[in-house]
Amino acid sequence: MKRKKVMTTLLGVLTIASLFAGCGSQAGSNSASSSGAAATGADETATVSGSSESSMEAPKDGETVIKFGIHVADPKAQEAVTWNIVNAFNKKYDGKYQVEFEAAEKSAHDQNMKLEASDGTLPEIFWCDSAQAVDFSDAGYLLDLSDFLSSNKDTDAALDDSMKQAFQTDDGVQYGLPYQANVEGFFYNKKVLKDAGVAEPTEGTTFTEFLDMCKKLNDAKITPIAQGSTDNYAIWAFLMFLDRYGYSENIDKILNGKEKFNNKDMVACFDKMSELGKAKAFPENMSTLSYFDAKASFEAGQAAFIDTGAWDAAEFDEKLGDNIGFWWGPTFDDSKYSQTCAMKVPSAPLCVSAAVSKDKSVQDAVYAFLNYYYSKDAAAISYQGSVFPATNYKDIQISDTQYALKAVNAAISTEGWTSPKAQPDQVLNAATQTQLYDSMLGVMMGNYSSKDALQMIDDSLANS
Repeated sequence: MKRKKVMTTLLGVLTIASLFAGCGSQAGSNSASSSGAAATGADETATVSGSSESSMEAPKDGETVIKFGIHVADPKAQEAVTWNIVNAFNKKYDGKYQVEFEAAEKSAHDQNMKLEASDGTLPEIFWCDSAQAVDFSDAGYLLDLSDFLSSNKDTDAALDDSMKQAFQTDDGVQYGLPYQANVEGFFYNKKVLKDAGVAEPTEGTTFTEFLDMCKKLNDAKITPIAQGSTDNYAIWAFLMFLDRYGYSENIDKILNGKEKFNNKDMVACFDKMSELGKAKAFPENMSTLSYFDAKASFEAGQAAFIDTGAWDAAEFDEKLGDNIGFWWGPTFDDSKYSQTCAMKVPSAPLCVSAAVSKDKSVQDAVYAFLNYYYSKDAAAISYQGSVFPATNYKDIQISDTQYALKAVNAAISTEGWTSPKAQPDQVLNAATQTQLYDSMLGVMMGNYSSKDALQMIDDSLANS
């Protein structure tokens, strides 16, 4: 099977044996979750559907039951939007179809999916880390959803091409569809900025202007950016820096061995993250803080900005109300690449087990669920929960009290600003993803020079 171009060099040498190596050991939660913090702060114990608060009603006689493998231990609490969509589907198809969750926190979920792929017991539908999905597709474990899309025109039209192409091979195999849309950047506290005498940023605020904002915040005894490092994937807003220095334009050449991460554009990019560290933009104890610690300090008014995504919108509404703002981040005068870069990208995919095609009643149930999951009704549920769906429905209202979501939506609607086809880290394999995160955080904390940090990424890529 011909894979997406960006993955050709990275994963072509993997064997099935290497895919399942080490499944018995505890994996790290290094890949960025599609829904951010929700997938990473949970207890490590898997929640088995049918035996916990996360279970739906017991199936009725004659119902076709399908499993949904999800990357959190308690979907009702941690992925409430998905829980509500599944519950609405079950009510609509009561007596005919039912979806049950197979739930575990992300690292356990990833391990479970590997083991279940190897023994043929994958859930019919499951959330899959982007890099792992490509491996599963190559191994023949996933259903090609091209037939589903071609036979369900309304659902196909509701998904923009970029949302489908993110999980599509060069020869047209649709191995997954986006779980949600990831929207990432800097949220900020309007009151904190005002009290410190700092004007709110605008789309187009330069890096030099941002450094000046950081100085004024430090003078006011306010941490400019709430940032931890123990959850190393939590660098979402800084992925924008990469794109403004040509990452999306050049990543294919890097992955194909024609260029290196350690190039002058990426050095200039990493130098900016280093400058922020030297300007005391981050907490002094950043090395010991988790993403959740950083968020708590932001919500307490101890920091002006936080690097996160729209998955925190509902929480910010509750904690900060109309004091919340959203910003795509600074622009850079020394870059030759486009600076009108936003970050609304497909999240990790929902995948379907290839075994589904062996049972028509099961396939019908899966197709019915996918149609509902990408329906306008489900999109409305998503917006009610302050989550951006993967679909493109235009006439769904956002409540006046959904302050954070409105701020994000305004940024998305800025004319002329475009997003990459994929989140920059998600086109890398797991080992190189991890090194990218560690290298970025390392230069922020002053542990590495920009060139050394980038060389580590090149070395990881060469050895993976």
